[in-house]
Amino acid sequence: MCVFALYSLIYAWIEVATQPVMHIKGPIFIVYMDSPLKSQMWIGNEITCLYCGSFALVISLLAAQFFYRYVAMCRPGILRNLDGYKLILIFIPCLICFVLWFEFVYWGMANTVEKQEYLKEELKFYYEEDSTNIPFIAPMYWSIGHNGEKIWKFWECMSSVGCVVIICVCFSTILYCAFNIYRSMKNAQSHMSAKTIELNRQLFITLTFQTLLPFVMMYSPVGLLIVLPIFEVYVGGIANFVGASLAVYPSLEPLIAIFCIKEFRKTVLCQRKRKITSSIANTQSIAVSSMVPTNYR
Repeated sequence: MCVFALYSLIYAWIEVATQPVMHIKGPIFIVYMDSPLKSQMWIGNEITCLYCGSFALVISLLAAQFFYRYVAMCRPGILRNLDGYKLILIFIPCLICFVLWFEFVYWGMANTVEKQEYLKEELKFYYEEDSTNIPFIAPMYWSIGHNGEKIWKFWECMSSVGCVVIICVCFSTILYCAFNIYRSMKNAQSHMSAKTIELNRQLFITLTFQTLLPFVMMYSPVGLLIVLPIFEVYVGGIANFVGASLAVYPSLEPLIAIFCIKEFRKTVLCQRKRKITSSIANTQSIAVSSMVPTNYR
């Protein structure tokens, strides 16, 4: 959880450096840089690819977080193999996802003259941008031949398939771990006190929201961004909802635990402090009352 929180800060700075704008037209979606660095073509494309790869690292770290919970609750015997520096092993798949996504985007969705020409009028009309002078990545699933036939671009399609596979693997890991954690908590309830059962109920609510929220705000929007151009669904600038959703999610994830777990909520809302203060005041009042002689009461 600590690693996820720290990386969320880094991800925020990468997003600020990119300030991505997204758009869908026909068989292509585009993610282009709109930050002050957009005039620096020599590094702009690399930063845009880094932003896309960073998304893969975010979703894989979230999956790693669920996997660690699963090991701690359902496979405690394996937990000793992740002690100390060995905990780094759990992050190796995350780095692999990051590198793969970066490579898919860098090589399979590269900025080409054909894409610049196809998007030139669209970007000029909606954003007053010249497609030849901005860094962007964009998979173009097919082009139209001289006879009007579709010419599929195999490697661009495979790059998008690779990204979808990473999304599916990460979310499947979360679903599998969440289900087994829930089943483990349910089976252990017969041996628990009422207080522990209540805590488990709060943890289950937290787990449910931490499973559903990334699906709604991360996996589904990015999946739709990749898939909709295949069906030529014109979305236009509405695609920018994806960027906004990805920017907001890291700040919402810790709020789930804070407000779903009672003890965390009391601490944040200062309810515990007020309760202690009230208790101290009542104690002092009783002490003063006991010191007053009976004839003065």
